[in-house]
Amino acid sequence: MGQDFKSRLVTEKEELEEKLGKLNDFNQSEKADGIDPIQKSLLVVQAGAMYTYLECLKARLERL
Repeated sequence: MGQDFKSRLVTEKEELEEKLGKLNDFNQSEKADGIDPIQKSLLVVQAGAMYTYLECLKARLERL
């Protein structure tokens, strides 16, 4: 695997970390309390999926 592939994975990981951080901040904010409970629940599920994906990307990078 080339350096270009690894750099794309690194970029993807960094972008995902940023998005997940923002989502977690929102989920813990008072603003989140004002949205539909089902939407709020789905955002928590989405954050969990993003975390799992992030851990997968980290594991892939460790093996390059």
